[in-house]
Amino acid sequence: MPEQSESEVIIVGAGPVGLALGVDLLRRGTDVRIIDRDPAHHPHSKSLALWPRALEGFRRLGLIEPLLERSLTVGALKYYLGERVIRVGFGSLQGSRYRYPVTLPQSATEEVLRQGFEDAGGKVEYGTELTGFTQDADGVRAVLSVGGHEAEARSQYLVGCDGAHSTVRQCLGVTFEGAAYPQRFLVADGVWETSLAQNETHYFMSPSGVLVVTSLPGGKARVFLGLGEEVPADQLADTAQRFAQARCTVPIRAVGELQTGIFRVHRRMADRFRVGRVLIAGDAAHIHSPAGAQGLNTGLEDAGALAWRLAGIRKGELTPGTLDEWERERRHTATSVVADSDRQTRMWTLGGWRSALRDVALEAADRTGALDRFVAPRQAQLALAYPGDGSRAGKLRSGMRLPDVPLEGRADQAWLHDKVALDAPVLLLFAADNRTPERLESTREGAQRLLGRGGYGKAVLLSARIPESSERERTAEIADPGGDIHRLFGIRKPTAVVVRPDATIGAVFELKGSTPSR
Repeated sequence: MPEQSESEVIIVGAGPVGLALGVDLLRRGTDVRIIDRDPAHHPHSKSLALWPRALEGFRRLGLIEPLLERSLTVGALKYYLGERVIRVGFGSLQGSRYRYPVTLPQSATEEVLRQGFEDAGGKVEYGTELTGFTQDADGVRAVLSVGGHEAEARSQYLVGCDGAHSTVRQCLGVTFEGAAYPQRFLVADGVWETSLAQNETHYFMSPSGVLVVTSLPGGKARVFLGLGEEVPADQLADTAQRFAQARCTVPIRAVGELQTGIFRVHRRMADRFRVGRVLIAGDAAHIHSPAGAQGLNTGLEDAGALAWRLAGIRKGELTPGTLDEWERERRHTATSVVADSDRQTRMWTLGGWRSALRDVALEAADRTGALDRFVAPRQAQLALAYPGDGSRAGKLRSGMRLPDVPLEGRADQAWLHDKVALDAPVLLLFAADNRTPERLESTREGAQRLLGRGGYGKAVLLSARIPESSERERTAEIADPGGDIHRLFGIRKPTAVVVRPDATIGAVFELKGSTPSR
């Protein structure tokens, strides 16, 4: 068996999660291989929606523009309860420059990521299958099948992004706990002639079953519906047309050929996301119903939270223990997302008096504005947070995503994340000096003291007193006229916030004089 060159990371699976992880690692200077057993990339599309938090991840990868060029913006979700229509809008979302989700075929998302991987110097190795691996204290030895021949490859870490039937997970002996829903679902992609608004996603919850109509770029749409009967393969398109017309409250008609398929929906999660130097992410670690369109987004967050840690370990800036933190946090998020998707799926499939009760509850939530206030931010994944260490100040606490806000008066039209979501943890300091000018100098001293301890790439100091932004000794000082950002985050005292590269708050410290305290 010939020995192949050693890599720092081998990624198994060239889907969107594996590609995103590969792009992120290459841009951080980590040598990475992506292998995939299929001979070429798939033209098929499973996931369609990308929510604001995922779009922020694409911005950090430098790929947001080509992604948005291929996508369609979704302004709202509409739920049809007989003659009553309930709308969940995203225009009021705060804390991100991307207020709206977008839809595009998964194949287009992969195309953007694959091009980004190639531009960064990588090349996906299609037709290369992982057949097994062993690991020790020094790394992982992977056994590959390439063109019918076996080869060996070594790496420091191996990450399985190889889907629900993950070879990596199976080789680890990790259980995939959960179950399948009893219902089967039919999906039909193509051109649908209808008066339904193209920039909205429509949910029809009729007594005969659910129908979801999601628009796609290029005048196409996906029709997704629940089935209560067996359907022969040669009748899928006709069945999609018949059920869509029966459940939609306005005329809808397929024009031309449809791409169709039937599938069962599962809710499952691996009991471990990491065993030593081998990790699993995306569908290899968790799968759930397409209700809420959260699956791909959660997998992309797995990748974004892992890349900076693996790169930090390679550079000697982090210890392998940070991967335990990654596993705890991502399992926490996956548990929450699987539960949310399960609730939505069950809501879709309710019948009888339960469906009537569901409709009453939705109407009440709509009247009170609860859907826009609570459901929209959670769907956008902006409200998802890790447990953290309990430290907090004002509206900021450890484990939450730092809200992104525009920095006023800057010629570069920068946002806060542009300054703090970088390659290494950043200290974000609030001088709280709008009415107490002397706090500025003591906050500067606190910044230098904290930077001297190591572990931070730089510091960013927000001050209401400085006339304009400037750079001072590894500290970017940013003007906060009138203390507007302080006020938005509820910060009244000098405070230090550790912001991780994935824009998550790692810790919050109050600065007393020039000394941080908890």
